[in-house]
Amino acid sequence: MKKICLMAAFAALLAGCAGPNPYRAPVEDRGARAPAAEPPGSVVPVEETPGVQVIPVGEAPVIRAQREAPQPMSGQAITETLPVQPQSPAVVALLENARSDTGSGDLRTAQSRLERALRIAPRDPEVYIQLADVQRRQGQFLQAEQVALKGISIASGQDSALRRLWTLVAEIRNEGGNSAGAAEARQRAAAY
Repeated sequence: MKKICLMAAFAALLAGCAGPNPYRAPVEDRGARAPAAEPPGSVVPVEETPGVQVIPVGEAPVIRAQREAPQPMSGQAITETLPVQPQSPAVVALLENARSDTGSGDLRTAQSRLERALRIAPRDPEVYIQLADVQRRQGQFLQAEQVALKGISIASGQDSALRRLWTLVAEIRNEGGNSAGAAEARQRAAAY
């Protein structure tokens, strides 16, 4: 019986080995010549593969040249003012609360609110005016002057804001002991 089982197992093993091999080893055909290499920088056409389509998702963006700012004629000053952008409700609320805090003497809270308003609206000169004034009241003259000067660079074209900022710079410099700088700032404020 043992011999029959052993013979049956051996016959099954031989039958399995004699069948087709499902696993074929990759064979590289080295007889075919590779195409000649193109020189560097040359354009080589690519064969299109069937079934691949490139479809744009949207329209192609239109790229236009930037417009140049109109230059004033000699002797003519630019007097147009830039439109003031509307304030967001969050900035309005922060400015009102900061005014209230300043009025009640809570300058640290007012400064914190104004710094948040500055993060929300970094192009609003009113935020710079109030923040510089709060810092001036706290005795932080260097920081207050820097904030006011930054506000001046932001408020170009807005005459009333520029007048208020230069007046504030004059106050800051005067309280900081720089009377010559304060006189210069007053002259600049008078120009608006």
